Amino acid sequence: MKRMLSAAAVVLLLSAPSGMSAQLLNKEAPIVVSHYHLNVSSVDAHKKFFVDTLGGTPMTFGADKVEVVKFPDVFVFLKVQKPTGPSRGTAFDHLGFSVPNVPAVVARVKENGFQQTVGREPVPGAPPPAEGQGGSGASIAYILGPDGVKVELVTNRDAGAPPIKHHHVHFINKQYVEMQQWYMKVFNATLRPGQTDFFIGADLPGVGYMLNFFRWEGDQAVTHAPTQGRVMDHVGFEVKNLEAFVKELAAKGITVATPYRKVPGLNNIGTATIVDPWGVSIELTEGMDKVS
Repeated sequence: MKRMLSAAAVVLLLSAPSGMSAQLLNKEAPIVVSHYHLNVSSVDAHKKFFVDTLGGTPMTFGADKVEVVKFPDVFVFLKVQKPTGPSRGTAFDHLGFSVPNVPAVVARVKENGFQQTVGREPVPGAPPPAEGQGGSGASIAYILGPDGVKVELVTNRDAGAPPIKHHHVHFINKQYVEMQQWYMKVFNATLRPGQTDFFIGADLPGVGYMLNFFRWEGDQAVTHAPTQGRVMDHVGFEVKNLEAFVKELAAKGITVATPYRKVPGLNNIGTATIVDPWGVSIELTEGMDKVS
């Protein structure tokens, strides 16, 4: 594929103002990212990461008292179940947050015993990139939490930006263009201008910047495993008129893994699930925006 932007330009795109990112409180958009579901060895360890380090708020959800960390516009569900592996090795690479001061958060990450990592793994035989792909003034950093959950931090340049805000969901795949096209088909998303020979994006209707896709350039022997059972079990999308949307998916030829239903133990939220062709599990919900 012909390169259309430099790597530096992609960094600028990724650190763009977070006003382009989805909010669960966005009542107008038909589809927003609502939650991430993690399988965790220890709830306390993940609270140290998502609450004490990143600034989320702990809560429980529904009659089943599910452990959740709440951010202003996304929920992170914590299920005590030893994960079968980290984020790495699946086609779900990381979840992204925006913060006003990336270096300050990275310093807290290290103080709390967590570490930085890289965005894209190097081509086999190439030298590894510098830690976190940036120094003390970096506008982007990648960090690892417990059980190998991977998070990206990008700079929120908005005036009066909140301490932390959900920014994007990011996949990685040898077939990254085909993957992006599948997500456009499923979620009625549009192609984002500025694709390169290793990066392509898709914008959700009424939301904009949200779905990112890297080309897998690491060990080519790696075959991406399904996310189910891994630390990042699935990503959730809140959908208006979910029952009708699920019928539309079937008409598009998308297999629905779990049919539409309502879950009494989780405040009667509507839910259905699908799995993308590369093994990423996706939950579709309706009613998550009413959770407080």
